[in-house]
Amino acid sequence: MLGGRYALGRAIGTGASGTVYAADDLDLGRHVAVKVLHEALAGDPVFVDKLGEEARIAAGLQHPNILTVYDWGVDGSAYLVTEYLAGGSLRSLLATGRTLSHSQALVVGLDVCRALDHAHQMGVVHRDLKPANLLFSQDGHLKISDFGLAGALAETSRTDIFVEGIVGTARFASPEQAKGQPLDGRSDVYALALVLVESVTGHLPFVEDTLVGTLRARRRRDVPVPASLGPLGPAVARAGVVDPNRRPTAAEFGQMLLDASTGLLRPEPLPLVGPGEIGAAPLSGEVPVVPRARAPSEPRQEKTVGPSRRAPWVLVAGLMVVGAVLGGAALWQGSQDSTALMPLLRGVDEADAVATVEESGWVVELRYERRDGTLEGKVIATEPDRGAELEEGGTVVLVVSLGSTRVAVPTGLVGLSIPEATRLLEAADLTVGTVAEAHDDEVEAGIVLQVAAVVDELPRGGGVDLIVSAGAAPRTVPVGLVEGSAEEAVAALTALGLEATIVEAHDEFVAAGAVVSLTPAPDEEVPFGAAIEVVVSTGPVPRPVPNVVGRELVAAEARLAAAGFRIIEVVGPTDGQEGGTVASQTPIAGDEASPVERVVLVLEGAETPVDGSESPDDPVD
Repeated sequence: MLGGRYALGRAIGTGASGTVYAADDLDLGRHVAVKVLHEALAGDPVFVDKLGEEARIAAGLQHPNILTVYDWGVDGSAYLVTEYLAGGSLRSLLATGRTLSHSQALVVGLDVCRALDHAHQMGVVHRDLKPANLLFSQDGHLKISDFGLAGALAETSRTDIFVEGIVGTARFASPEQAKGQPLDGRSDVYALALVLVESVTGHLPFVEDTLVGTLRARRRRDVPVPASLGPLGPAVARAGVVDPNRRPTAAEFGQMLLDASTGLLRPEPLPLVGPGEIGAAPLSGEVPVVPRARAPSEPRQEKTVGPSRRAPWVLVAGLMVVGAVLGGAALWQGSQDSTALMPLLRGVDEADAVATVEESGWVVELRYERRDGTLEGKVIATEPDRGAELEEGGTVVLVVSLGSTRVAVPTGLVGLSIPEATRLLEAADLTVGTVAEAHDDEVEAGIVLQVAAVVDELPRGGGVDLIVSAGAAPRTVPVGLVEGSAEEAVAALTALGLEATIVEAHDEFVAAGAVVSLTPAPDEEVPFGAAIEVVVSTGPVPRPVPNVVGRELVAAEARLAAAGFRIIEVVGPTDGQEGGTVASQTPIAGDEASPVERVVLVLEGAETPVDGSESPDDPVD
């Protein structure tokens, strides 16, 4: 019982700063989570004051993606009370050997960016963003925990809490954290970039054999972004640059991730493992060095409540070594005798686990085996198990994974639909990995064009990346066809896989047989096989020829021009500038003719009469 109201249940997570318990708030009758911090911290009045200040600030961060802080206090140990989430952490999920698809990682990144943007606008920097602090409700809703805790730890007077003055987690520390410089929200953005890389690939860059090596690497190089990050790569690369002034803000990073979502498939639900399962404890380098919290059920040597209480943490701290950080979650009790408790090494890289065991004065024995659902190179079991007491010089067996058992990638996937390919892969104990699309004029949409696997075998349960047809690529209606011949237009459209539909129409200015217009218009994008309406000119609209017989030539030409007839031929002698009088015309008055047809005017005195011409005695219009 803490604070006279919080009844602690089972431990659901162990970290560098303390242990998290499922608990019941007896006053309000609700289920909560209680993080009990290390006893050493309760005796530091500077830390206690800072913890209260940070807890009040964190409680004010009301956001759907930030874990709600209900209460805090000191009762033997300092503690924080928060809402209880039953889905476990991202670290728990990754420790099972699973990774996230591009779509799943994008959703996680967007949720974290929204929460960070809210906190940063309130002037709060997390300082310790990592997979263990990304928690999920039972329905997969993400919330960030431990806002303000790293800030409180930074104020402690206990210098043995940290290594080289680094606040936060070495594995996810930004370059400015590694240099001990002041931090702002862009440090959280850098940490999120590292989280996304590990979430998709299962591996974290910049993890050297030593903590110093890890931090030194951070200071010089931008985060290397593997090609397997796909469309998320450019955004993650921007967030992972060394210079914080070149990084995006949390809001900008979120927008960049959102822009990368085009073409991604709908994400599958996350395979949550629940609290207290695999990966509940942090990994190598994922903790600052602090004394291990004693569970409330352990016997106490003295009963002092409040910040003035001094537990026998001096002996514990005296035996702790930097190897705890390098080994990952290697936090143990000890006294000044020759025994120590076996740390949790499950999920730790082989090299880190070996370093931790050897620095503890134990002998390492390595065994290797394949086990489905595990990640190659990670410790999957130890003998003795976590918490066992082992004398100096004792033997520790590390069982290291060779990865899941391997199965053959089936042939015959090309030409199948996605559902058919999925069934074939599942029958071979594999899954569909990333699905990319490519246009193909011959293969209908949704059919597998290519298998992206570069090996013949994959770990059981692994994903096979596929390239699927998106159908024929869209076409652009060509330019330069208007006023050209209809035959040329039809040939050009047919060559592009488009269907030309001829429609005839009169046009005053475009010659007969030439293209007047295209619908859709030139330079517009249309689907493959789309019908294009080609309007072809039949010339100007025919109209009646006016009667100009008996008119003077000049007046006759003006009358014809006004009616739209442009080609006039005169036959016979003219009388000076005024010409002569029209004796006959072809076509005759009243006939329908195109304005581009020739009109022949025969003047009086002409030697050759025009058959069918009107008599000069006919009335003039």
